[in-house]
Amino acid sequence: MAARLRFFGTAGYELVTADGVRVVMDPYMDSNPACPLSWQDLENVDLVLVTHAAYDHQGEAAEILKRDKCPVICAKDVAHNLTTVHGVDPDQIRVTIWGIPMEVAGVPVHPVESHHWSFSVTPGGELLSGPAMGFMIDAAPGVRLYHQGDSAMTSDFRLFGELYRPTHGLMVVALPEDSLPHFDVYRGGEVNVQEAVMASQWLGLKHVIASHYQWPSHPDVQAFLRLMETHTAAGEWQPSVVAPEPGETIELVS
Repeated sequence: MAARLRFFGTAGYELVTADGVRVVMDPYMDSNPACPLSWQDLENVDLVLVTHAAYDHQGEAAEILKRDKCPVICAKDVAHNLTTVHGVDPDQIRVTIWGIPMEVAGVPVHPVESHHWSFSVTPGGELLSGPAMGFMIDAAPGVRLYHQGDSAMTSDFRLFGELYRPTHGLMVVALPEDSLPHFDVYRGGEVNVQEAVMASQWLGLKHVIASHYQWPSHPDVQAFLRLMETHTAAGEWQPSVVAPEPGETIELVS
C-alpha cells in the first residue's frame, strides 16, 4: 500500500503510512478558515507530531490526544502546554529535541532543527518557549517525508539533504492570510519563493509539495509554481511539484 497525505491547509496534514499508521501533523483545523473538516471527522489517530507551539500549528492537537489516547512527539514547551493547560495525560508525551531519532507507533521519526521560534502564553500569563522543529518521517519503503515546520532559510537544508535524503518535502512557500496581526506590513513568509526553490533543491527532493498556505491561489504559491516550472524546464533538476487544495489527498510514491 502506498502512503497517503491529506492536506488540511496551512501546515496541517494527515499521513497514512504504507503500514496503515495514521499520523496527524500540526493539526490546525477547526479554527482554520481553509480546512474543510473538523478534527472530530478524523478516524482514530495513532500518532501526533507538533513542530512548535504556534496556534496555527499546535491547533487541535490536545483534543485529538484526549480523544484517541495516542502518543505525541513534541518539544518540552509544547508538552508543558498540552499537559498543564489542556489536561493531556503526561504518559502520552514523547518529548524530544533536534537530532534525537525516535520510533513511535511503528513510525521512524527524526527531529531536525527549525530556524524559527516556539512559544505560547498560559491563561495565567506564563510564557512557554522552546525549540521549533522539523521532522523527517519514514512513511513507506523509499519514501521519507520532510515536514519543514516554519523554518527560515538556512544552509542546514543542504546538510539535511546529504544526511537524511528526504524524497518528499512539505516546503514553506507563503505566509497564510490569517496568521499575524498587521498582516499588511509583511512581504512574505519565513522563506521567500526563491529561497523555497533553493531549499528544495538543496534537500534533493524528488517530490516537492508546497505548504504553509490556506488556498493555492495565494500569489506566492502561484509564483513558486511558476519558478519551479522554469527550473524543471531547464532540465537541471526535475522533481514533481504540487500545491494541493485543502482537503485533497495525494499518494506518496518513491
